[in-house]
Amino acid sequence: MKKMFKRITLAVLALALAAGLLTPAVRVNALDGLKDKEWVTEYSEREIYPGVMAYDFVSAESSKYLLNHIHIVEFDPKQSDLYIDVTNEAEHSDKLKGVKKTMEEYNANHPDRKALAGVNGDMWMVSYAHARIEGKGTSYGGYSDAVVTHELTIPRGFNVYKGEIISSPHDVTETPHQGEFTSFGVSADGEVQLGQPKVTVNVTNNTTGESVKLNGINRLPADKAIMMYTDKGPAANYSLADAFEVIIDFDEDYFIKHGTNITGTVTGICGPGDEDMPMQENRIILTARGDKKIAKLADYKIGDKVTIDVSVKDLFKNNEFWQNVYTAVGGHMEFARDGKYNALSGEGGYPTTIIATTKAGKMLLIEADGRQAGYSVGIPFGTYKSLAEELDFEDAFIVDGGGSATIVELDGEELKLINRPSDKKSDGTYGSPRAVVNSVILAAGPDRNAPPATEEPTAEPTAEPVTTGSEQDPGKSDNKNNGLSTAAIIAIIAGAVVIAALVAVTLVVTKKKKG
Repeated sequence: MKKMFKRITLAVLALALAAGLLTPAVRVNALDGLKDKEWVTEYSEREIYPGVMAYDFVSAESSKYLLNHIHIVEFDPKQSDLYIDVTNEAEHSDKLKGVKKTMEEYNANHPDRKALAGVNGDMWMVSYAHARIEGKGTSYGGYSDAVVTHELTIPRGFNVYKGEIISSPHDVTETPHQGEFTSFGVSADGEVQLGQPKVTVNVTNNTTGESVKLNGINRLPADKAIMMYTDKGPAANYSLADAFEVIIDFDEDYFIKHGTNITGTVTGICGPGDEDMPMQENRIILTARGDKKIAKLADYKIGDKVTIDVSVKDLFKNNEFWQNVYTAVGGHMEFARDGKYNALSGEGGYPTTIIATTKAGKMLLIEADGRQAGYSVGIPFGTYKSLAEELDFEDAFIVDGGGSATIVELDGEELKLINRPSDKKSDGTYGSPRAVVNSVILAAGPDRNAPPATEEPTAEPTAEPVTTGSEQDPGKSDNKNNGLSTAAIIAIIAGAVVIAALVAVTLVVTKKKKG
C-alpha cells in the first residue's frame, strides 16, 4: 500500500511539474490594485485587445496628487503580436502631425497592423528657444544669436524609426545646452530600456585623406558646428547665409545606424552666400558654420569620394542594446531607473505624458491632463517619486508635455482621443489636440513567433476562399479560440491534467482503504 501511494504521489508531482513547464509564467499586473487605492476615484477599465488594458481614473482633489484625470494603457512589450513604433509617418522628420492623424496614416501604411493606442513623443526645437529665427530678436537662456532663417521643428533627443537614426541627441552647440537627455528604446523582440545614447559620425575625404568628426545628425545648423543632414531628416535645414555646405550623393539608398559605413560622391559645394542645394533621396548634406569648422571642409571638391562612419555608445553602458535598437523616442525628466526613484523639482500643474515599465515586466503609456482648474490641474512634480513607488515602476520618464500631452485609443473600430488636451478649441473650450513631432504607437499585427508560411502544393480552387487566423483582422480575437489565447488554452489543459491526476489518486487511495 505504501509503495503504491508513493508511486502515485511521484506520478502526480511529475504531472504537476509538466503542467508548470507548459503553463506560461503569469505576470502580476502592477495596476491590478489601482481601483482600490484610496486616492483613486471614477475608475474604469477595458480591454482594447487581448493583453492590452486601458485604465481611466481621477485622482482625488484631497490627495497628494490633487485633482487629475489620468489615462494609462498597459501591455507586455514582449507579447509576440504587439508592435511599438516611434514615427511621424512623414517623408521628413520636421513634419508636425497630430497623434490620431499619425495613427490613421500608420494603419494605411501598414495594412497588416492595427494601431491600438498612441501618445505624443519627443519635444522639438522651437523658435522661442533654441531654433531662434533670424530677424525675430528672440532671446532664450542668455542667447540671442539667430540660428535659422525659418522655423525648423526637429526632434530634440535621440530618435530611431524602424532601426534608422532620425536624430542624434541635443548637441552642446545648440545653445543653451541643457544637459544630457534620456531616450526610451525598444528592440525588435520587445526588450525595453532607458538610455543616453551618444552618436559619433566620422567623415573621411578619400581624395585628401582628411577626416573630420561631426557634431550630430539632423540637428540645428548651429554656430561652431558641422551637422549632417540625411534624406529622412528635415526637408531643409534653413541655415544662415554664413554656412558652408558639402553635397554628397549616393548610388543607392543608405541606412543610418550603428556600424553604417557608406561612400558617396561630392556633387555640389555651397559657400557662404550661395544658393542652397535642396535635399533629395539618397543625398547627405554636411553643413558647417564658424571659421574653424568651415576650414575642415574647405578642401572638398566636386567629384571627391567621401566615406561616412557611424557608431553609437550608451552612457548607461548598455551599448549592445542601443547599437541594435529598433525604435526609440527622446524625452526628459527621468524619475525611475532600474527600480530606483528620483524626486522631481517644481510645482507641477503641467499636463504630462509618461512612458514607464513596471517590475512585473509591463509597459505603460500614461497621460495626465493639467492646466484646467476644476477638472485636472496637473500632477505635482514632488509626488512623481511616490507615484512610481505606488505603481511599482522599473523605469519611467516624461516625454513632451503641456499642450502636446495626448493619448488616443482604439475603441471598437474607431480611434478616439481619450484625454482633454489643455490647448483650447476655436470656441474657447479645452480639448484641441496639438500637432507633434512624432508619436509612440502600439499596434497589433502578425505573430512574430509564428512559424514561416510554407508553400502548399497547387490545388484546385475551392468555391469559397479560406481565411486563416493570421489573415484575420488583428483588432479581433480568433473565433476558433473563443477569444482565448494559445497560452490560456495550454494553462487550462495543464490545470485539467493536474486535477484529473488528483482525482485518480483519491479514487485509488479510497479503493485501497476499502480493500
